[in-house]
Amino acid sequence: MTTVPDDLAVTWAAFTSRLTYDDLPEGVRQVTKWLALDTFGTTLAANTLGVGIPELLAWARGAGGSPEATLLGFTDKLPAVTAAMVNGGMAHALNFDDTTAVGSGHLGPVTMPCALAAAEVAGGATGKELMASLAAGAELMSRIGAALTKAESGFSEAKPQPTQMPGYFAAAVAAGRMLGFSPSQMHSALGLAFMQASGGRQPVLEGRPAKAIYAAFSCQGGMLAALLTRGGLQADCAVFEGDAGFFPTYYGGRYDRPTLADGLGEEYYMTNVGFKPWPTTGVAHVFIEAAIDLATEHNLAPGDVRHVLLTGEPHIQTFCEPLATRRNPQAPVEAEDSVIFATAKALATRDVTLTDLQPTPEGLFEAEAVRIANATDYRVDPSLGKAGVVEVTLGSGERLSKRIDAARGHRDNPLTTEQRRRKFTDCAAHAAADLSDATLREVIDMIDHLEDVPDVRAFAELLGGRRG
Repeated sequence: MTTVPDDLAVTWAAFTSRLTYDDLPEGVRQVTKWLALDTFGTTLAANTLGVGIPELLAWARGAGGSPEATLLGFTDKLPAVTAAMVNGGMAHALNFDDTTAVGSGHLGPVTMPCALAAAEVAGGATGKELMASLAAGAELMSRIGAALTKAESGFSEAKPQPTQMPGYFAAAVAAGRMLGFSPSQMHSALGLAFMQASGGRQPVLEGRPAKAIYAAFSCQGGMLAALLTRGGLQADCAVFEGDAGFFPTYYGGRYDRPTLADGLGEEYYMTNVGFKPWPTTGVAHVFIEAAIDLATEHNLAPGDVRHVLLTGEPHIQTFCEPLATRRNPQAPVEAEDSVIFATAKALATRDVTLTDLQPTPEGLFEAEAVRIANATDYRVDPSLGKAGVVEVTLGSGERLSKRIDAARGHRDNPLTTEQRRRKFTDCAAHAAADLSDATLREVIDMIDHLEDVPDVRAFAELLGGRRG
């Protein structure tokens, strides 16, 4: 082995393998609970609404194998790698999962599925073990994203998908921590994750259906890395900084090393996470909120709107082009990544819900929303940072404008406890299982007191409709 003691892989293997519930500050403990509730909710909604999920489920069930871990929302038990893959795909399939303020990663879909599958493989685990496992994977993911963002010299889409590729490491760490890995084992798990890591952005840019399940591949690779390590396979190497390591190979060696190396256990970057109130790309949220505010404050009827101009950072171009598709999405994956259509829906209905993005007459094809979308243009203003401006021209010629700097759900404008719970129950209404109100209340209460849960396998039983 050629790594040296201060190699990042050695450092992170030691930190994540030794992390315990008692090490976590109260704020981090709270974030792990929020991640748990949010990820359960988005996974359940995707049981029936997720693009790519019918195909993924059909393949997984057809492949069969040892009944090791549970598909959330169902009663099926499949091999742990397969279950983690499917659950990861469902967690992100609706683009309703968490998002980080820096780095663009989604933490829950690449940590929770592997932590839960590993808990079943291990024969059970406490809520405290789950919280430590989520924190270990989420913190590595958050720091990788922040380290890359700090070193960026300008915006470009020509880079690895910022959740999928780093997600392999987060998934492996979450599973490894749940399985009680030693530092040397965690190091090998990171190496095996690196050997599989992938994630090109082109399917995302083109809005292809498979982009909905990219977190599935992170969980598949991360879980496999953990199980191979558990079986004795060694891959401990200079994962991140070697001559052919992660950062030199995929990022030309450009990353902010202090972000990854300093203050471990003292500062937690994972607290930069936000939770979405609307099932779209987070880039659209400032525009959605501005549109809802304009429609509400001025009591606008959809027919009042003649033209809309959106102004935002350079990244909005990805979600406004090609114009024909972004104005007239024909499928949920096209709609959830359309700033234009999401804003039009918000002006027309004063909300954007899961059903609003389904291919129905009340959803994607609602006449006023489509008309407003086709009367919408955009422009780029780098000086705005992450803020967004919506300017509406009315039929009377009057112009109304609203700027939002941090939309609801952003780290700086967090959802309330009641909003988080309502999101979970709204998502659970679309679950494959018939989940009673009593069951949902029990799940919420268990997550509120996650540190007291004796065995987290109870969640799979509850969410599969087998209790309550």
